[in-house]
Amino acid sequence: MTTTTAQPANSHRSSFARVPAAFRLQFAVPYSFIWLPMFIFVLAWALGAGIGFFIDSQMPDRIAAQEPLNSTGASQATIWYLAFMAAYTASHTFPFSLALSYSRRVYLMGTYLTFLAVSLGYGVAAMLAYYIERLTDGFGRHIYVFGSPVFEDYGGGVGVGAMYTVVVLFFMCFGFFWAILYRRVSILILWAVIIGVVIALLGAVVLITQNAWWGNIGMWFVDQNAFSLAGWGLLAVIALGGVNYLLIRKATAG
Repeated sequence: MTTTTAQPANSHRSSFARVPAAFRLQFAVPYSFIWLPMFIFVLAWALGAGIGFFIDSQMPDRIAAQEPLNSTGASQATIWYLAFMAAYTASHTFPFSLALSYSRRVYLMGTYLTFLAVSLGYGVAAMLAYYIERLTDGFGRHIYVFGSPVFEDYGGGVGVGAMYTVVVLFFMCFGFFWAILYRRVSILILWAVIIGVVIALLGAVVLITQNAWWGNIGMWFVDQNAFSLAGWGLLAVIALGGVNYLLIRKATAG
């Protein structure tokens, strides 16, 4: 008589096989990372253009081709929303993922893939908006939110897409950092870190001002293009991602 030993189908299954499931977990409520960001993007774009048209209506002597109006600040609305949602992810889906027996590493990889996908989506949307504005000469009145003529020298539409992708990715990781830090340490330490960051930033401003380095910093930015700035930003994202990994290893669900 022959005896066979049944081996569990998943006995050698890598834990990384659950990364796609951790990725899909972030889209369990689609409006959070898909529909609402799209709505905010379009609304902010329309609002920025509307402000430009209002200013244009108050300048009857304006020569549109020679005096373009830029409302680039409107593009920040979606970025701040996504940073908030990244923090919300850390405070809400992280405990849920632990309840589903996801490891912290698997959860973090799935979350980072989510951030990357959303950031790429924003970058593509910004690039399309850039080309629409450029092809229409700023809606016929040289009014720009994403397609400022200044960007022509910094990489054009592809450069805009690359830069916005990295900016969104950084701020999402940044928002995630604060929420994970809150779960990792006490309130006292959290506030100590916040105050320390503020003091460090103020100290840097004072140091730069005292040594008259603002001009040098400005020239450094002028010498860059969108791709080199995106590269520097990507280094910051990688560093912040490493910090988040160290924090989440000991973060609690409660």
